[in-house]
Amino acid sequence: MAFQYLLNNLLVDVPGAQGAIFLDSEGESVEFVSRSATPYELKLEGAYHGIFLRQAARITGLMGAGGLERLAIAGTQMQVMSRVLKDGYYLVLVMDPAAPAALAGEALTRASAAFNREIP
Repeated sequence: MAFQYLLNNLLVDVPGAQGAIFLDSEGESVEFVSRSATPYELKLEGAYHGIFLRQAARITGLMGAGGLERLAIAGTQMQVMSRVLKDGYYLVLVMDPAAPAALAGEALTRASAAFNREIP
């Protein structure tokens, strides 16, 4: 499937990337790839990011900032970037804390465009 190929490319393109997951509007995993996380850990991270994205979208709407496109969270143990896709789908990239955020953001933007072309 094209989604698996796109996720694998995302992991290859981002040094320090540990996992990527493509989810539907309900937070259910469609496809994922992982270098170190268990499927459960990655799916849980993805589902929580769906909650974060919905809350952030609500806040940006209240602020008049327009629609939410992406969300990045950086912690001492990991970084996570999320990208909103069409029809309620979204993409989550989990990385080491030292992974290059700018490079990851660019790769996630390219991957998101490719995902949007593949979503029926």
